[in-house]
Amino acid sequence: MNNLRNELFYKFALTVFLIIAFFEGVLMFALVKSFDTHLKDKLALVAAEINPTHFNKNSLVDIQHRYKVFPLFVRLIKPMNDKYPNVKLGYKIEKIKINGVWEKVLSYSIKKDGYIIQIATLYSTNDDKINIIKTISIFISFIIYLVVLMIGYKFIDTIANQIEMSFEKLRRFNSNVSHELKTPLAIMKSEIEVALMSKNTDYEKLLKSMLQEINYINDITEKLLFLTKDNKKISFEEVDLEELILELFEKYSSKIEFDFDFGEDEYIIQGNKTFLKMALSNIIENSIKYGANKIKFTLEKHKNKIILKIKDNGIGIPKEKLPFIFDEFYRVDESHNKKIKGFGLGLSIVKNILNLHKAKVKVESDLGKGVEFIIEFPLIPHQEKKNS
Repeated sequence: MNNLRNELFYKFALTVFLIIAFFEGVLMFALVKSFDTHLKDKLALVAAEINPTHFNKNSLVDIQHRYKVFPLFVRLIKPMNDKYPNVKLGYKIEKIKINGVWEKVLSYSIKKDGYIIQIATLYSTNDDKINIIKTISIFISFIIYLVVLMIGYKFIDTIANQIEMSFEKLRRFNSNVSHELKTPLAIMKSEIEVALMSKNTDYEKLLKSMLQEINYINDITEKLLFLTKDNKKISFEEVDLEELILELFEKYSSKIEFDFDFGEDEYIIQGNKTFLKMALSNIIENSIKYGANKIKFTLEKHKNKIILKIKDNGIGIPKEKLPFIFDEFYRVDESHNKKIKGFGLGLSIVKNILNLHKAKVKVESDLGKGVEFIIEFPLIPHQEKKNS
């Protein structure tokens, strides 16, 4: 998985680098063109200001300060015998030696009032400005690149972790399903073989055992189907939680002792009774499975919610394992001890059903201290008005 993370990051870094480099190149090209155009425009304006017949040093200084072109070279060429020298009009960039140093010069030549006016300035001044802006731009781009890389790495790391978790869940899914389905099938196979080989076989006992294992497989299948099907379109109605819990009492009272604390309020929510019964049944069966012989149901009504607390006196759950108990196929006892039947889907189904009812669930427990489920159901609108 680290290889995937690194590969994604390298590809992301290269893509971002190419994008920034492309826009940096476009920006520099546009910048050079803009500076060229600006400088040429200044030379054209200077040429328009010059009066060849009344031009002097003071006029040159005035124009320099007005248009901020430094240095500024002006040359006035008067035609000889009404003939102009062979001077190319317009703009020209050339290299000339000034004080022993080769400099790039931009010149502009124009005919005006019987003269050829040649105006020139060092193109290197333009280059200096462009280089300063280019340095600043590269520095800003580098900072942006680093920031984007940091954000990208966090994003890629999150995605890679999610993929890793998905692969881990899939691996655990395959391992657990294979384990859970293989064992009962092996038992059925061996018992059928015994039934066929033995002359004095108690067929009823064997068939009951096989039926139990088949029911076990069927239970897995039903729970897997529940977790995979779309339950968003289930019908809701008003459900009395107190009445629902008493129905569960009738079903499980022979297996575990019940205690109730309901108070005098009505505890009616909007929900699906069948699904809610399934969720609470899974919690009760989980308590029985993990050694509880007593379970207490408490109902409380608050301003905008009904709180259902379910507390047992079983072996409890270690605190470090509490964040994972609603994961599919997660079992607190990871040894697949056959004394504790199950395949880690019950509490996942509980969580899914409560999510459908927009209910919040919190679990408090510690090893040897039992487990308490605290479930908050939202009140239906007319009850909220009644309570306010």
